[in-house]
Amino acid sequence: MLAGSLALAGLGLGACADLPKYPFAQPPVDVTSPLAEDLRQVNPTNAAYPSFRQVPDMPTDVRPATAWTRNIYNTLRLRRQMQAQQVLYPQSLYGTEAFAQEERNKAAAPLTPAQAAANADKTAAFAKSQRDRAKAPSPAL
Repeated sequence: MLAGSLALAGLGLGACADLPKYPFAQPPVDVTSPLAEDLRQVNPTNAAYPSFRQVPDMPTDVRPATAWTRNIYNTLRLRRQMQAQQVLYPQSLYGTEAFAQEERNKAAAPLTPAQAAANADKTAAFAKSQRDRAKAPSPAL
């Protein structure tokens, strides 16, 4: 038990040792950087920091917590109504995958080249028989 506590303490100290090299100071500037001169001119130690007196007042156009609570309860009420509607009027889209697979099974398979050629011959024969059967239109009056 003591060994476990010591191991955890060691891990905690080891994690603290991996702090950044410059946590509060400005890191050195890379002299080859094109922004090096601009960064040297910026001095954050002379920057004006705000005081607690400069904290702005509480905004007046923010909804109170009671309004947020009311909105949550309205959302929950609408969800219960929607669930009740689903029970009363169930969706009609159940089983769409089975329906689609059944229709795919009913559909004819693509024709082979031999079947397509045979159909082309039948189509040409049908068209010829219809042309032979056709009568010339009557003359215009």
